[in-house]
Amino acid sequence: MKSTEKKSIWDSVKGHLSLIYLILGLFALRSSLVEPYVVPTGSMEPTLKTGDRLYALKCAYDLKVPFTNHTALHISDVKRGDVILFQAPHRPEMTYVKRAVGLPGDRLEIQDGVLYVNGQEIIKTEFPNRDVLYDIDRNADKKLYVENLSGRKHYVILDSALDGNPTRNLETIVVPENHLFAVGDNRDNSYDSRAWGFVPMENLKGKAMFIWFSGWDPLLKENMVKEHSLLMQIVYFAVDFFRFTSDWIQGKAWIRYEKIGTLIQ
Repeated sequence: MKSTEKKSIWDSVKGHLSLIYLILGLFALRSSLVEPYVVPTGSMEPTLKTGDRLYALKCAYDLKVPFTNHTALHISDVKRGDVILFQAPHRPEMTYVKRAVGLPGDRLEIQDGVLYVNGQEIIKTEFPNRDVLYDIDRNADKKLYVENLSGRKHYVILDSALDGNPTRNLETIVVPENHLFAVGDNRDNSYDSRAWGFVPMENLKGKAMFIWFSGWDPLLKENMVKEHSLLMQIVYFAVDFFRFTSDWIQGKAWIRYEKIGTLIQ
């Protein structure tokens, strides 16, 4: 009788092996290839807005052994201007998304909001079309620029209220080997390398690639700023989906249709 029971249990397990392999494969894929991320703050506005849901390519720089932090293969180096995801050096439990403006060996300086890399001014020009600022707080006080960072053109915001403020300056620094200097595109409202220092290369989690959904619901902000396990991410995603849908129908939340499916520059 016991032999028959054991056999039936094993037969049941074998019958579900394909499903088990699929689940393990999906976990391995997430561990090594892609990283989902929900933007919790406005530090990268207007490139990334609060509530943007994006995917980062984890193997853009290094291919990791699944379920570990060990590098199996180096793919490429970070390029100046890349939007990167990384483990915050001062808060290892948090994932940040910023723009890499300084590479190892770079000499950086900021004078009244103007970035200099290796003694060369990074040109930014004021952008006349301000439509992209439509849902940004105090947008009338924000100046919108396009910055050309080593051929990578992207938006930058400066706050008129901080014109002439000493926080706009950064004394000359040199980025150490195996480190990066990362800042937000919302330059006057970003907690970044200017405050807590350099990003070690081993903290990299991937390169931000594209936005698959963009919507904002103030009532769901608490879940967005917290780090969760993979299982809890799935649970919160399901719960938040239904809450967001309800709030959207009532006009308490909105969807940024123009951002869905866009590549991150």
